[in-house]
Parts: sequence; C-alpha cells; structure tokens
Amino acid sequence: MRPKVLIVDDDQAWLRLMQIELEDFSDSFSVLTAKDGNEALDILNKEHISFVVTDLRMPGMDGYDLLSQILKGFPDIPVYIITAYDKPKTRDVVFKSGAAGYLTKPFSAEELVDAISHSLRKRAEGGSLHNVSLETFLQLIEMEQKTCTLHISDKKRKKGGVLFFRHGDIMNARIGNRQGKDAAYEILSWSNVSLSIEHDCVFQDKKINGDLQAILLDAMRSKDEGDAEDIAESEDSAGDEILLKEPVKPKSSETARGVRPNFTARPIPKDKPKPSDRTRLRISREDQASGIDFSTMSPIDAVRKKIELQIGNRNGVQDVYQDQSWNGLINEASKIGESVNFGKLNVFYVNKGSDEHLIVVPGSEIAVVAISGDSPRNRILDILG
Repeated sequence: MRPKVLIVDDDQAWLRLMQIELEDFSDSFSVLTAKDGNEALDILNKEHISFVVTDLRMPGMDGYDLLSQILKGFPDIPVYIITAYDKPKTRDVVFKSGAAGYLTKPFSAEELVDAISHSLRKRAEGGSLHNVSLETFLQLIEMEQKTCTLHISDKKRKKGGVLFFRHGDIMNARIGNRQGKDAAYEILSWSNVSLSIEHDCVFQDKKINGDLQAILLDAMRSKDEGDAEDIAESEDSAGDEILLKEPVKPKSSETARGVRPNFTARPIPKDKPKPSDRTRLRISREDQASGIDFSTMSPIDAVRKKIELQIGNRNGVQDVYQDQSWNGLINEASKIGESVNFGKLNVFYVNKGSDEHLIVVPGSEIAVVAISGDSPRNRILDILG
C-alpha cells in the first residue's frame, strides 16, 4: 500500500497545480488534498495518511489549530507548515508547536518531495516486511525490548494502523483517530500484513493497560469467525513465546534510549571461588556430554540424551517427540529474522497459557520437548541452543 500524503490549502488553484506536479512521483506516494482543516480531519479519520502539509493561514481552522488536532489524534504523522508570510517569530512558533518542518511559499515541487521522502525514509528506517505473521513478529519485539513504531497495512481490508512500543511494552495503538486497546485489538486481528519499522516512539506514558501476551490472546479470540482460514493460520502462533539464541544487536542510539544491549559485562573476580558439589557435578556432566558424537543419533534421541547427560533425571521432561507441524511457524520466524538481521533460530519456547509447556528444536526432524511447569527451562534452552 503506497504512502498517502495530504496537502491542505484554501487556494484551490495552487492545490491543483501541486497535485499535478507531484504526479511524477506517484510510484512512491499518492496525494490527497483538502481545502480546509475540517475537511483534512475528515480525511485523516478515513484514510491512513503518512504525511501532512498544511497552509498556515486558512479561514476557519487555521494551520496552528489543525496542527494541534493532528498532534492530539494522530501523533505519529509528521506535519509540515507552509506559508507565504515568513517571519523569524512565525518559524519559531511553528516548531515550538510541534511541526516537523517549515516551507516558505513559493517553493518547488522538488523541495516538497525532498521533505516527504525524508519523512518516509525515517518511517521505514528499521526495514519493511511483507506478508508476515504480525503476532510472531511482535513477540520478537517484546523479547528484544525494542523501542519502535510499527506502521502496519492490511491490503485485504485496505486499512492501515500504527502500534507503538517502548522497551518491548505496547504503549498505544492507532487506526484513524481511534486510539487505545480497541485499535490494538483490530490491528492484531489482521493476518499477513505489511509493516515498516521506525526506531522511535512518540509516547512516554502507557495508554494501553495490560501486557502484549494478554492483548494478543484477546485479539485472536475476537477474530472474525468468517475469516476461518486466517484464524487457523494465526492460532498456531498466537500464544507462542519465541526465544532466539542470538538477539538483535541494537544501535548505539537504541542503547541510549534504554533498549537493553545484548549482554551485561561482569568483572571477573581475581580469586575464583571453589566450585560447589553441584557445580562440579554439572561440569562432569558437560565433560561427559562433550565426548559423545550426537551426529550419529536421530535428532529426537540426541535431544533426549543431551538433556539427560547435562541435567540428570530431575529435568522435568515429560516427552520428546517429532512434530513437523511446527514447520510453518519456524519458516515464518526464520523469514522475519533474516529480514531484520536477527540471529539464527536455534530453539524456542512455547507457552499457550495451559499446563503444557514446549521447547521446539528446528531441524530436518523437528524435535518437541514437553516439559513440566517447574522444569529448568532456561537450562534446557541453553543446552539445546
């Protein structure tokens, strides 16, 4: 779905001229126009707009009032103010009011295109994905504690929405001028969406109560019963928690905003403590495991043997079996990982909100380990990862 740019001005002749000049860039974005602020808000409520350009002086609702309304109802949409009355004080007031940019009339179509292109590049700075399972990707966002804004489009329904995350926590959602949990439920019910990732979030305060897992489960339950095929595909992963062996390496700017880095450096003590009996037993088991050639075993037997050797009988493992039905979820997660430079998917943990806990190991034969709720899950993940 192409980004949509909204241009607002009471000068109809100028609007038409600008629309014609921007037709050369129709492959990159489409242009909608409005003659005043009220018409612009009507369009914003109905269309998924990516960028707004508005004249400052208009009858009725002027550019300042429109900017204020957009910041309140559509806080993620950048707004450029244009005016023929350029004064230093005006420019200062415009930026202090929250505008993303400022252009003085007359300006060329190329200048406006540069501003639009810069904004759209920023919106997709974290990459773009198409035909992805949204719930799977969101769990990766939560796991990596990412701060970002996801611009999501559903071609089937011809709708667009936005999800806001700070440190992996869902802060808000927006469809048109609707915000909050209801908007999140609708977006999360969409299947096979396209999305672009922006490494920023305009919300500091949480507008949606509850954690992502609970909201995902509620959204899956509320899916349209008539869309049975999409429901069947998404329910396979709706309640899954996926753990990758190697997380995303955040940029330095992400670390500055509080996104946790890949590891925490710990000083190595000069006088190392003597290993306890339990530690010596674990080291002995690891040494024993290192001397076995697991490549000669079937994947199922190799998984079972690794756990038994390194943890012992009290490992909480209830069963180990082969299940190729996980192949679709594994392929989806791997595709997402490759698109955004995640590490290789070696193993993941699944909790569907019941007493059944699973650890899934991808491979030519997909091994599934059924474990009890009190099993040493993290140890098993380390061993199999």
